[in-house]
Amino acid sequence: MIQQVLKAPVVEVPGATMPSGGRAEWLKTPDGTRLRALIWSPESLVIDKVRGTVLLFGGRTEYAEKYFEVIGELIARGFAVATLDWRGQGLSDRALDDPRKGYVADFAEFDMDLAIFMKDVAASLPKPWIGLAHSMGGNVMMRALHDHPDWFTAMVLTAPMLGLNVGGPFARALVSLIARIGSKIGFARKYLPGSDAKANDEVPFAQNLLTHDRVRYALCQSQIRMEPKLGLGGGTYSWLAAGIRSIARIMQPDYLAAIKTPLCIFIAEKDALIARASLAAAVEGVAHGESVVIPESHHEILIETDDIRERFWAGFDDFVARYAPL
Repeated sequence: MIQQVLKAPVVEVPGATMPSGGRAEWLKTPDGTRLRALIWSPESLVIDKVRGTVLLFGGRTEYAEKYFEVIGELIARGFAVATLDWRGQGLSDRALDDPRKGYVADFAEFDMDLAIFMKDVAASLPKPWIGLAHSMGGNVMMRALHDHPDWFTAMVLTAPMLGLNVGGPFARALVSLIARIGSKIGFARKYLPGSDAKANDEVPFAQNLLTHDRVRYALCQSQIRMEPKLGLGGGTYSWLAAGIRSIARIMQPDYLAAIKTPLCIFIAEKDALIARASLAAAVEGVAHGESVVIPESHHEILIETDDIRERFWAGFDDFVARYAPL
């Protein structure tokens, strides 16, 4: 069912319905991009004591509905919650005629998305503001922690995109060169080699590198089949070049050292996409960093099996209680 909630639509399938009290709204960025935000504010929730707000940000290809279960768990912990679809993803505007291409010119565009979200959504929600972001969303959060130290009281990142798992130094240099040159010679909006328009709904569970959980993976597939506009395929040369530039910027020692917000990075032990050494370096480089390794987890810790998710929530609760007490 595609349900119209206030201004923006929400996609619901059996087993993944919108937590009660939420609303969906459109935001507009300075460059005219329309973004979808979903909000669970205190006045709409049955909570004895509101501990603050968790601002939730997904990774590449992701959309708000994928996190309905997580949002319900955050509400049960006493938090107001808000999330958004990044430009080019979910039901937010997409820049290219082929909407399945993962494209961005530069990660500064995601900074713009975040800034309007903080101004038009977060500003009306109770503090402390706790960030929770996954993969590409974690990359954008590191930029925000550096540039806007007043925004978040604490930050939790799951498998943040701070280093791509493509091999050793030579392989990383080669991938960077291919992305950079490809973007300059007319391939910026073309799919990367080996990529195509297939979204998760078209990739069999046995071939996925994201989760061990067959049921949660099937729910994501059902959401995209219900509303194909949620689906996103492979990345473009431009997206990869922009991501590599952003990683290089963030991982500079001086950049990391300037980040003072308490930060907890959850590391997926079996992550095929993110270089674990990059996460260790980030934790070491920031002023108040710590990490939790989640054994056996694939990349998407929050979409994993119950036992893996329980380990995450135990670590999350321990960390967040220091900044948003029960």
